[in-house]
Amino acid sequence: MTPIQRILAITAIASLMSGEITVAQTFSSSGSQPGQSSGRRIPVRSYQSGPNRVLAEAPGEQPGEVTSIEIRNEAGELVDSELDEDEYFLGAAPMPIKIGQPMPGSTQARTASSPTVQFDDERYLSSPEMVPSGAGAPIGMDSTEYEYEYEQEYYEDGYQGTSPSYGSDCESCDDGSCDGCASRPARHLSHIDARAERIARVLANPLVGFWARAEYMHWKIDGQQVPALVTTSPTGTDRDDAGILGVGNTSILYGNDELGDDDRPGGRFEIGRYFLGESGLGISASFLFADDEDQRFSADSVSYGILGRPFVDVSPTGVGNNSELIAFPNEFTGNVDVTSSTKFSAGDVLLRGILICEPDRQLEGFVGYTYYQLDDDIAIHDFKRVIGGSSGLAVGTTLDETDRFQVDNDFHGAAIGMRSQTCFGGWSLASTLKLGLGVTSSNLNISGATTATVPVAGGTDTSTRNSGLLVQDTNSGSSDFDEFAIAPELGVSLSRRMNRDWSLSAGYQLVYISRVMRAGEQIDPLLNLSQLDAGGLAGTARPQRDDFFTDLTAQAITFGLLREF
Repeated sequence: MTPIQRILAITAIASLMSGEITVAQTFSSSGSQPGQSSGRRIPVRSYQSGPNRVLAEAPGEQPGEVTSIEIRNEAGELVDSELDEDEYFLGAAPMPIKIGQPMPGSTQARTASSPTVQFDDERYLSSPEMVPSGAGAPIGMDSTEYEYEYEQEYYEDGYQGTSPSYGSDCESCDDGSCDGCASRPARHLSHIDARAERIARVLANPLVGFWARAEYMHWKIDGQQVPALVTTSPTGTDRDDAGILGVGNTSILYGNDELGDDDRPGGRFEIGRYFLGESGLGISASFLFADDEDQRFSADSVSYGILGRPFVDVSPTGVGNNSELIAFPNEFTGNVDVTSSTKFSAGDVLLRGILICEPDRQLEGFVGYTYYQLDDDIAIHDFKRVIGGSSGLAVGTTLDETDRFQVDNDFHGAAIGMRSQTCFGGWSLASTLKLGLGVTSSNLNISGATTATVPVAGGTDTSTRNSGLLVQDTNSGSSDFDEFAIAPELGVSLSRRMNRDWSLSAGYQLVYISRVMRAGEQIDPLLNLSQLDAGGLAGTARPQRDDFFTDLTAQAITFGLLREF
């Protein structure tokens, strides 16, 4: 006897002794007198779930033939009904039951030519022995009478229940089931209680029903729009025109474009399990990500004689487009750096249910929780040293400025969706649609810093303030926002089953989030210079916080590997 057979046998005996098996089959000896026999009761089970069916032989009337059919519910109570055409009795070859046919186990049945009357284990009719009853108490039996209680379920083609890990292959696939006919039928072993069999299968293979998927994803994600951040002008440009947008030959070195929209690699991991039995239910969890997109731009006075940071002057005496010079011949030397980063990830936990599972197609529904995370960060840093006296600053003065814009977006919501799959040969085509409904929580943090070092007699004088160029008191600080959002997700994949357990796939993934904040779009290029004067702000308070929301689209080409247990 193999280890699995031992497990099945031990588990079945334990079920018998515990009284879990409730449908009884009693054979009385042929020596009982007419009118005294208790009759024979044979369990009958439908192809579909439903009440137990019991055949009854009335004592003294047409002995050895079926005279009536009792239909009982789970409590053992009689139910008024009729036996349908698709319901069968227990036997080696399940066949329809009819009134007047031989009772299984009768002499007439055993000698008849019809396969409907063959009983598959003769030892129940010929070997008196002592066995436990359904209540767990031992029963003594002599050579003329014995009782044996058990439950047996037979289904079409010898299968019952569903499981993602064992059973027959889909007819339309080569040598393995279609990916996700997430329920392959489980072969039901003869004379073993279904519950005991499921326990034995789990003990023999604890991973039964599990699946794991890993995918490489090549992402294309919307970038963040920023205004012009760094400009230059040809050497020889007048100081009053240098670096100013729209004046002379000023050109943009960085900005006025989308940052972080380059292709990037990523991945997705998913694990799940379908519960054994006939529920068709399962649970899964997945996590996907894209590599952080980091960009950096640097320029200095060695490479560019003129460097500027453009803005729009809206002070009462403002001139419109203007520029703060970082480098200018014989006036300033310096450098400027712009760094940006974008992080994107998502995940979900889903309860799944099989709606349709046929050899060549499957439909699955799911509900659960989903989240998306999108974080942006932009920092603009410049340093300059005064080397000439025409600017009004002491020679040797240094200015170090930083503007920083940070946004963290977290979407949390309920998810609902469906997954369909069609099999053809060893190939399968699957599509998934998931809709997330929830709230995007956004945190916006804007900060700035300036450090000025001025040479004085005997040393230097250093001062700092919590503002830069595009970050002033009018827009600095941290704020939180909650916005209702929808997050649909669409996936399509083509899979090839390599063997019973492994599949390869290629596909396309689309993610959309209706409400997010992007760091670059919180930059206000309008600046009221009056707030830097000793007299304080006069006129419009700019830059200001616009708290601007937009949407996000992320797309990926996927290549995956699936392992089913």
